[in-house]
Amino acid sequence: MTSHAVGSISATKSPSDFLEDLNELMLQLVRGDESGPGFPGGPVSAALEVISSGGHRVRARMAFDAGTALGLESRDAMAISAAVELLHNASLVHDDLHDREKTRRGQPSVWAAYGDEVAVCTGDLLLSAAYAALSEISNLQLLPKLLSLVHQRTVRVICGQCIELSTRGHQVESMAFYEKMALAKSGALLSLPLEMAFLLAGKEAWLGEVREAAEGFGLSYQVMDDIADVESDAAGDGGPRAVNALLVLQAAGHGRNSLTVAREMALGHLKNTMEIAERLPNGSGLFLKNLALALCQRF
Repeated sequence: MTSHAVGSISATKSPSDFLEDLNELMLQLVRGDESGPGFPGGPVSAALEVISSGGHRVRARMAFDAGTALGLESRDAMAISAAVELLHNASLVHDDLHDREKTRRGQPSVWAAYGDEVAVCTGDLLLSAAYAALSEISNLQLLPKLLSLVHQRTVRVICGQCIELSTRGHQVESMAFYEKMALAKSGALLSLPLEMAFLLAGKEAWLGEVREAAEGFGLSYQVMDDIADVESDAAGDGGPRAVNALLVLQAAGHGRNSLTVAREMALGHLKNTMEIAERLPNGSGLFLKNLALALCQRF
């Protein structure tokens, strides 16, 4: 990677330029040292395709909006945005490999297009690029805490994925188990963007509430996703293909009321998310509040 990769994007003046600058930064980070060896069809090519395939950039936008509201320098807000988005994409590449999902964002998934070995390496490359994104944070004194936080959330995602993989072929009957898995898999990378912004802004006292709000949204989003996917998740021999909130509730004895129970649980978490997001300082929770409100309307 050329030095000052983040610095070259730091001229971002407004959120209207954000997505274009974000994508350019992530492409720079993945390319690394362009004078180094490479080969067609390798992990660099695959990672560049992953980034260029789009996505809603929800986690990146959350980091940038909160960081801007809290007064972070543009380069710092952009750095944490790129880091969390690269982590998210790394998790998707590995998830698709584990789940044997053949498409992602309307295109062949990495393993389907390039094979399992390249998919593993592509996810690893995106993960490494996420740490590189943090290399030019302006406040070097906070960098150890920031790196530790990113590692802790990455550990949670990995553990959540392993928990889910351990259930394949088995019907989970405990909602406590489901919530633990969903909070690790979905909540960790939704709380991380806000946590990084608050840490860099010197507002560590808010981290507990930030995490509660973001994780509640992540859990609710997972429940909604499960409602949409319940038929495909229930398919297959020997048990469900994936842990699904409705199937868990049905196994726990809720029967026909499972959909109602799932919705009420999710809406309760979303209400709490919106209440916390509303009181976060300087309007830094507005983006999360709007996400939660939109999800409530979909429920």
